[in-house]
Amino acid sequence: MSGLVRRRLSAHVYAAEQTRPGMGMSNSGLIAAGGGLVVDTLFDLALTRDLAKLYADVHPASPRRIVNTHHNGDHCWGNQLFPDAEIIAHRGCADRFSATAPAHLDAIRRMTDPPEHLRDLHEELAPFDFTGVELAPPTTVVDGDTVLDLDGVRVDLVYAGPAHTEGDLAVHVPDEGVALLGDLLFHGCAPVGWEGSTAQWIAALRRIEALEPEHVVPGHGPVCGVEGVRVQREYLEDVQALAREAWAAGKSVLDCCRGLERGPYAAWDEPWRAAANVHRVYRECEGAAWDAPYDTAAVLRDTRALRALWS
Repeated sequence: MSGLVRRRLSAHVYAAEQTRPGMGMSNSGLIAAGGGLVVDTLFDLALTRDLAKLYADVHPASPRRIVNTHHNGDHCWGNQLFPDAEIIAHRGCADRFSATAPAHLDAIRRMTDPPEHLRDLHEELAPFDFTGVELAPPTTVVDGDTVLDLDGVRVDLVYAGPAHTEGDLAVHVPDEGVALLGDLLFHGCAPVGWEGSTAQWIAALRRIEALEPEHVVPGHGPVCGVEGVRVQREYLEDVQALAREAWAAGKSVLDCCRGLERGPYAAWDEPWRAAANVHRVYRECEGAAWDAPYDTAAVLRDTRALRALWS
């Protein structure tokens, strides 16, 4: 079972909410106007076929447009199932679209004895099947904020990167009080950032808060209100402040994480992702650019070690 549930949020906007936790279990949205616009496809073809069926119940015609909020596979690897759709994304998404090949993740998923730093990823990929996935990259590239008119329904594409990733787009339907944020927002689970900027991510969330949407569709986790945006922004601010202090004191990433006050975040799924966020702040403290190469294996090792400590 896919775990997807369709929710109507406003006159024209629906969310496909993923009720199964875990990496790669992402959400999507449909704006049923102007021929239909899908916000993000899913990680594999089976999930995206289930998504298409959910949407067909309320919008029988194949959607005319897709917006990919960023380049991570769990938000765009189902694009090929909408072959006639215009695929809209920011240039940062388009430039990184092929950075990870489906065959690469499938090889990790199929490993019989993965190296230690890949064991968690190996387990997290188990529910998916990347057979037959062919990348369908953006056909329309935007460089900043963009306004779409879907037969009288205004849709604002808000460029917010480099935050979670370089190409982060939020999709705002202002007259209906709905914002679809991709991985700018993880709700009820710890966020994680790779390339991008912690400060820019915090600023992006503040910008979304100022829009005061009634309904917010996160990239992962249940649909929420603007309060969910505020809570994640405060989490990132807490991690940033703690990590800056720990870096200045010469502490290791794990020692820093041990000092994190988990209070309001204690019930979140996958809290050990904090290690990846601390790694990012440490890189920023060292003066690294938001897109500088880094040691992915070291990040994964510390994340796995923190999971062992907190499980």
